[in-house]
Amino acid sequence: MVSRPVLAVALAAEGALALIGLAWSWVRHIPLTGGPPLPSLAAGTSVAFLLALLYFWLLRRGPDVAPVQAMRRLYHDLLRPVFGNLGPPAIVLVSLMAGVGEEILFRGVLQQEFGLVVASLAFGAAHVGGRGMVVLGAWAGVTGFVLGELMLATGGLIAPIAAHALYDALALAYIRWGPLPPTGRPAERSDVGTEPGVAFAGQGKQEPAAQEERSDPEGPIL
Repeated sequence: MVSRPVLAVALAAEGALALIGLAWSWVRHIPLTGGPPLPSLAAGTSVAFLLALLYFWLLRRGPDVAPVQAMRRLYHDLLRPVFGNLGPPAIVLVSLMAGVGEEILFRGVLQQEFGLVVASLAFGAAHVGGRGMVVLGAWAGVTGFVLGELMLATGGLIAPIAAHALYDALALAYIRWGPLPPTGRPAERSDVGTEPGVAFAGQGKQEPAAQEERSDPEGPIL
């Protein structure tokens, strides 16, 4: 369960990324342009919804392959326990800070210094905190590449910042209020037979118990 000190550390870390990016751009004379506001916001919003829909589909309906199973395990083992009780103000604040801080550093500075591929790989690596989070790093690398292309297409940071912040808000809102995906563990299907209809019924029986785990007696953070 996320606590207020942990939330404060997360926000401070995102702020630190923004400061590092701004300092780097000042020292290296790297221009941080925004791009045309309205087209950039429209493009960023569209990309955010597309990425979120893809991610939610993988969690809920994606093929039962190893990377998708790893995404589901990460959701149950880390993302849901850590972020599952964030309230709306915290979701908005964390998403905005992540969108601004990470995009200034990775797209605004690193991409202009080292190119799209290097910046995307660095963005993915920054999201890996252990062996179990490799799949999160891979997904972040892919989204980083998309955000980098978005910056190139719109000519500035407004679009990737908007896309990043909105995508994070949608993801955190899903973690807080969305239906639980499958666990990604083989044991989940060990006693439900082999026929597709039987397997589906068995998974459905587990859903109420899983939903009970979502209750949070202490209430949301912020």
